[in-house]
Amino acid sequence: MKGIQIERVQAMIEQLADYGRNADGSITRPSYGPAYMAAQDWLAEVMGQAGMEVTRDAVGNLTGTYAGQEQALPAVMTGSHLDTVPNGGRLDGALGIVAAIECVRSWQEAGWRPLRPVKVLATIEEEGSVFGLGCFGARAMAGEFAGSSPDDLQDKHGRRLSEFLSDQGLPPSALVDAVIDSSRYHSFLELHIEQGEELDLKQKPFALVTDIVGIDRHWITLSGQANHAGTTRMDRRRDALVAAACLIQQVYEAAIASNGGYVATIGTLTVSPGATNVIPGVVKLRVETRAADNGRLEAAHTHLAALLEAVGRRYGVKGVISKRHTTPAMQLPEGVLQELRLAVAAAGFPPAEEMPSWAGHDAKILAEHIPSGMIFVPSIKGISHAREEETYWEAAAQGIEVLNQALKRLACQRETLGTGGK
Repeated sequence: MKGIQIERVQAMIEQLADYGRNADGSITRPSYGPAYMAAQDWLAEVMGQAGMEVTRDAVGNLTGTYAGQEQALPAVMTGSHLDTVPNGGRLDGALGIVAAIECVRSWQEAGWRPLRPVKVLATIEEEGSVFGLGCFGARAMAGEFAGSSPDDLQDKHGRRLSEFLSDQGLPPSALVDAVIDSSRYHSFLELHIEQGEELDLKQKPFALVTDIVGIDRHWITLSGQANHAGTTRMDRRRDALVAAACLIQQVYEAAIASNGGYVATIGTLTVSPGATNVIPGVVKLRVETRAADNGRLEAAHTHLAALLEAVGRRYGVKGVISKRHTTPAMQLPEGVLQELRLAVAAAGFPPAEEMPSWAGHDAKILAEHIPSGMIFVPSIKGISHAREEETYWEAAAQGIEVLNQALKRLACQRETLGTGGK
């Protein structure tokens, strides 16, 4: 076999980045937009040149199928997402798609055909930039919207999904049409940049992902008493913002004290009435915690509730968690992880770093239905979702070769694999 050509991967990444490239070099490619659809058309052409049959499903996920020797066998699937965040980078999602295409292209050039069919997937709307719902394309495949209508989903301007689909020549049919039959899929692999700095700090070329973290989001309201900023004594105030500041600091310090057990972020804060000469009466904020273990996630929630109660007593305000949304952690199946370890050895590399993913991915959604695994390659300085997003291409080449070996192993075995869970 001629093998993987990393220069070709780099060239494809640059070509794909032209679809949605901004003047400052960042990429904005929202799902269903002109740049996105042009990028999808280009990808379809490239997939076809690599010997794949190309299809689009009811919501716009793109799939290229490389035929196997026994087409009736469940397929091995690989890929990632095509959309970007506003002013994002050129590797997030795109590298996983391009890497998968390069693997298949190398097989075509060598005249090699796997036992099972192999599908290269480019999902739509993973970032949630249009409908505010992450991993939309993968969720549609998993059947999470099977009972919904395309008219139920709207963007921030009130534009319905059915309108987006109609504009792109996709029939505005029921979302059930995008649901896959999971029994027709043997496994799924996703190569992705880490989006953190662990691999860069440790100078590791790639890692195998063991878990994908759970995410716990809390909508919190702190209610004190709005009052005159000049005439109200300091010891008589019920300042909701001061209470919120104390809570934020304590949440931050608790996450540090967990020694890597979980991370916590407060990214939104609304102060009312929001006047310079009025003591804040109400503050609304959101606290997000992430952990690779569901026990840790629940413990962080319990501690947050205790902190909120203590802060309320101290400052004379009422603290309430008005809403909570939890996505549990997912342990990726040992069977797929073991295949990835064997692929590392087959590629001639020493045993790989193994680590959880602290970001959400399509693989987490699909892992509930299809045995799934992930490979990380470095993000330089941990930067992602920005134009500075970059990787070490020598390291990326190693990660792609592991993907290549893993796909070949999985696509040439008759055994089934188990799904994960935690």
